[in-house]
Amino acid sequence: MSAPRAPARWPLALTLLLLAAALGTLVWLRGRVAEQRREALENARDLFARTGVLGRPEGRAVRFAELETLAATIAAGDLVEEVRVRKLLPGGEAATVVPFDADAREPGWDADPRWLRFDVGDPPAGRLYIRVDRSGPLAVDAVIALLLLTLAGGLAVLAQRQRGKERQLLLTESELEARRAEVVRLERLALVGQLSANIFHDLRKPVLNIRHEAQDALDGIVAPDAEWLRDVQRQADLFVSILRDLGVEDFARARGDEAEWCDLRDCVERARRLVKYEQRDTAVEIAAPEESPLVFAPAHRLVQLVGNLLLNAYQAMEGRGRVRVAIAAEDGALRLAVEDDGPGVPEALRATLFDAFQTTRHDKGGSGLGLYICRKIADDLGGTLELRESPLGGAAFVLRLPAGRGR
Repeated sequence: MSAPRAPARWPLALTLLLLAAALGTLVWLRGRVAEQRREALENARDLFARTGVLGRPEGRAVRFAELETLAATIAAGDLVEEVRVRKLLPGGEAATVVPFDADAREPGWDADPRWLRFDVGDPPAGRLYIRVDRSGPLAVDAVIALLLLTLAGGLAVLAQRQRGKERQLLLTESELEARRAEVVRLERLALVGQLSANIFHDLRKPVLNIRHEAQDALDGIVAPDAEWLRDVQRQADLFVSILRDLGVEDFARARGDEAEWCDLRDCVERARRLVKYEQRDTAVEIAAPEESPLVFAPAHRLVQLVGNLLLNAYQAMEGRGRVRVAIAAEDGALRLAVEDDGPGVPEALRATLFDAFQTTRHDKGGSGLGLYICRKIADDLGGTLELRESPLGGAAFVLRLPAGRGR
């Protein structure tokens, strides 16, 4: 199952990037305009001071014509709406000289915060009042605010999409994990199904014997006595023994989360019994230390892993050859190797050997999931499974598990 494709996010991300660049440019331009305006106003103040049109600080005389011309020149700029000039008089009084009727038309106009005030001269001979045109900066501020809102909305959309994608990803991963677990379970059942015919062959004999004995008794051919009953009992015991030794039912029904301390050699023995009907003339050797190592893991998963490896070896050698299962402690880990003297694995298949549905036995009912499931189980147990060259001349599958660990 593949994850659903989310809508491409790069167009929106590119748009937001362009908006951010435009916003940065506008903020920079606004700063430049504010700096130029400040410089222009300071230059205007300095011009009034240099020309001396306001006269001396302690005097009353001013040069009206030059004052009006200078004020009109400054007001003609793009940044200025109006210019007014006041003359400071002895005693701290001040009189508006440009325009001369401003005080009469607008009493208290100088208290309006829209007027910027500059002292002219040091000590000041007068004051310069300038009302700047704020429409440009206000328009820029409005555009900046709009861009900020657009960016915030875009980022919110991106964040929402990311959260939605993360939720979908978590849901998909959960579904994939559930399906992988189901594949493992079905492959375990398939392993049992592959052996059903051979199992039936061995079970058929004691069941038929019991049936014939019972029929002979019913037909009066034999009279049931103690020896006859014991013979029937032996046949029934053989039937139960075969079922018990195989452990097929427990293996098929085992749950995936029942971890326990497992004896590796015992797991190998159980796996060998499970697939012995494919063994035929293959000689199997188990090499393990006297004190078999333990691992904490679901036992049936180890049985499934080893059973698949043994079955793979039997089928590769077509039931004739030698298989050795070697168990050992190695570098703080547990090593289990299934080695055979068969034909080995062709070089062309090694790169995809553990991929799902990779098999050379499609015509013989192979599912291509055996080695894939083995690798999956090894990964789940915190270990590794690798293909190596066998000392016996064929293939060797080497399982390494952390000592005393598993899931």
